[in-house]
Amino acid sequence: MKVIDISMTIHPEMEIYNGDVAPKITRISRIEDGDSYNVSNITLGSHTGTHVDPPLHFFLNKTGIDELPLQGLVGPARVIDVSGLNIPIEAHDPGSLENVEIILLKGQKAHLTIEGARFLIENNIRTIGTEALSIAAGEVENEVHRILLGAEIIIIEGLDLFNVDEGDYLLVCLPLKIAGCDGAPARAVLISDL
Repeated sequence: MKVIDISMTIHPEMEIYNGDVAPKITRISRIEDGDSYNVSNITLGSHTGTHVDPPLHFFLNKTGIDELPLQGLVGPARVIDVSGLNIPIEAHDPGSLENVEIILLKGQKAHLTIEGARFLIENNIRTIGTEALSIAAGEVENEVHRILLGAEIIIIEGLDLFNVDEGDYLLVCLPLKIAGCDGAPARAVLISDL
């Protein structure tokens, strides 16, 4: 069994979504200062690094991160490379996605179009992940989020799939359980047989 960490490392200089708060990590208890242990204060946005978007991100009174069903974040997943000259997700043969419920898009600019979001709904995808900091970009960014989250498709953003080949894996992606929150950072791994 091989475990591949596909999470971004959280640190103050990391790339963040435009307008988000940069992470701040402050050591408030230090062994080197004579304290018995190290303890840090951490300040960060709910959509920092590798994170999960629940419906509450774009809808009032909808499911928050603490109530999100984990079945959509643990299970068989397919990594699809949409970078370079590869085709967009909506151009894929639906038959190639048979028995697939979790798709992870490889590519730093792996954004969905409105057509791509509808394609996922039509093909019963329950979770979509991307290396980009947002599942969509430009004028359609908010609409793509609303289409997906309105259909209760879980969104994972900020993945690190650089060293991952296309193919099938087991995904484990567990966001922090924060009461009533619109999103949360997560540790995500892919598991493959050697």
